[in-house]
This record gives sequence, C-alpha cells and structure tokens, in this order.
Amino acid sequence: MGADNLSGQWSGEFAYPGQAGPVTPFLALIEDHGGRVTGTIVEPNTIEGGTLEAELVGTHDGSSIDFTKTYAPRASSHYDKPVDYVGSVSEDGALIRGVWSLQDWDGTFEMRRELSREEMLEREENVRLPEGVKR
Repeated sequence: MGADNLSGQWSGEFAYPGQAGPVTPFLALIEDHGGRVTGTIVEPNTIEGGTLEAELVGTHDGSSIDFTKTYAPRASSHYDKPVDYVGSVSEDGALIRGVWSLQDWDGTFEMRRELSREEMLEREENVRLPEGVKR
C-alpha cells in the first residue's frame, strides 16, 4: 500500500518545542476515503496520568496530509483546544513527518504505518471468539 491511501494503524511520537515536555508516543487508527482522513488517536496523558483519546479529521492529497486532533470531552482544561498537524507522506506511504501547532506552541511529529487497513481487517477476522460469542 502506497501513499495513495493512508488507512491503517500508525504508531508515532510528537515532541514539544524546546523540550518543554516529554517526547510522547501515540497510536493512530486512520481511515482515508479518497483524501478525507478520519480516525482516532490514543496517547498517554503526560500531565494527569492515564490515557487520552482524540478524534482525527482532515485531508490527504498526494504527499501532503493536514488534520486536526480534537481531544474527547473531559474535565481537564489542559486538553480543551484542537491541535493542527501538517505533514509530508513518504513515497511508499509508510512514514509521515511534520509539525503540530496549538495556539503559540508548535513541535514536530513522526508516524510510521504498522498495519494497512486490509491487514487490520485480516487480523480481526482471525481472532477466535469464545464459544457462543457472535461478531
């Protein structure tokens, strides 16, 4: 699968400007429907502990991707603003590098494709459910 469709599972990390925070790993599940990208991102909550989930919505055109990460509604004010991501997709579609921005902050990010959408579906089909449980 090349850069024409980014659907699949991605692992990545983002860095804060001037090392103002830890390099933070994340997992992204992306669906690419003709250049419209949607999905979810899960990452550790580096301020309060636990994990955070966010919605990903944006566009993909050739070697460019632009999306917004919006955290799920929660009580904390630390994660109440959307984060913009702009990146470049490698020719083989296996790597995305770019910058993220949030108000006056910006940093870098990198994502590597772990599984294509087809591989994810194949693995899901091969999961054996306990006796009597239906999909």
